[in-house]
Amino acid sequence: MKYPSSWKATTDKGYLELTSPDGTVTGHVSATGTYAPGEEWFTDRHLDHKNSYPAERLTELLGTTVSLYSGFKAGDSPEQDVVAHGLTQVNASGMVGLGKTNSKEELWASFEQTGVNTTGKALTDAEAAEATEKAVTSENGATTQAILKSVEITPEASPEPPAQGEAEALTETYTAPDGRYSLKYPSSWTAKTDQGYLELTSPSGEFTGRVATTDMRPATEEWFTSTRTMGDGGVESPITEQLGSPVNTYSAYVHSPESADKDQALYGLTQVNSSGMVSLLNGSGTGELWVEFFATPPTVTNQALSHEEAKEILHKVDTTYTDVPTVKAILQSIRLGDTAVSGG
Repeated sequence: MKYPSSWKATTDKGYLELTSPDGTVTGHVSATGTYAPGEEWFTDRHLDHKNSYPAERLTELLGTTVSLYSGFKAGDSPEQDVVAHGLTQVNASGMVGLGKTNSKEELWASFEQTGVNTTGKALTDAEAAEATEKAVTSENGATTQAILKSVEITPEASPEPPAQGEAEALTETYTAPDGRYSLKYPSSWTAKTDQGYLELTSPSGEFTGRVATTDMRPATEEWFTSTRTMGDGGVESPITEQLGSPVNTYSAYVHSPESADKDQALYGLTQVNSSGMVSLLNGSGTGELWVEFFATPPTVTNQALSHEEAKEILHKVDTTYTDVPTVKAILQSIRLGDTAVSGG
C-alpha cells in the first residue's frame, strides 16, 4: 500500500499503523495472523449512514467484491463520535479474506477520523449523515480513501479454490406471505411456515435455516453481540442486481457468550455492513432480510477458541458437511419481491 510522507508511520509491531499530520485520523493495516481484532470489533462496530465505494484493484486481484466503506459511529459522548473508514468484502466481519494456502487469514484495514462532531450534543440522523459526508470529502478523509484504494494483495495471498460439492435439486418454491422475498429448496428438506416465515431443516439434521424479514422476526441482541470469525470470501448474490448494492453469501463461526458448546457454523446473506443482513426497499425502508443457516460445528473443547482455531473448524464444516453445497444453492436462489425492491 501507499501513503503520504507527511503521515506518521509506525511499523515496529509487524504491521502498519498510520496517523495523519493533525492527529485526527489514525488507522492500521494488517493481516489477522499478525494483529487480529479484539472482541469489541465484532460487538461494537455498528455504523450508521454508511457509504460504500468499489475497491476496483482488490476486487480484480481477489475475484470477489471488495469495497471501501465510511460510516458514522456514535461514541459515549459527542466528542468521541468518529467516522470509520476501511476495506471489506461483502461479509459480516468488516475485513477482507486473504485465502492464503493453508491459512484463513483476513486483511484488517481500519481508520477512525475524530473531530466529526463539534456541536457538544448527540447528532440527529440527518446531522450524522451530513457529518459523515463532510468527513469523507475533507482533506484527511480523501487521503484516507486514497490510502485504502492503494492496498494490493500479493500473489501468494491469492484465494484458494472454493470447496466442491453437489447440491440437491431445488424443486420447491417458497414465497413470503407479503411477497417481499422468495427462494427455492429441495423437497427432501422439512419446511415449517406457521410462524409467518420459512424455517428449513435438512434430512440429515446437519442444518437448520431461517429466512425472514426483521418485521416478522426481529433480530435478537445476540445476533449483534456474539463474536464472529468469518470464513473465506462468499459469492455474489443475484440480489445485487435487484438492489443495485453488493450482496454476498458468507460463512462464519459464531461463538456463544454462554458456552462454547452452543457455538454455531453460520451461512447467510449480507450487504457490505457488519450486521449480516440485507436492507430492503432499496435502503429507504426499515425492514431487513435476515437469513441464517446454522449447524453445530465439530469441537474438541468446550473452551472459547482462538480466531485461527475457529477458522479451521469452520473450514472443516465447509469441506466435509454434506449439506453445505445445498445450503449455498438455497442462498443463491433467494430473490426479493417487487415490493421489496421498489418500495411499493
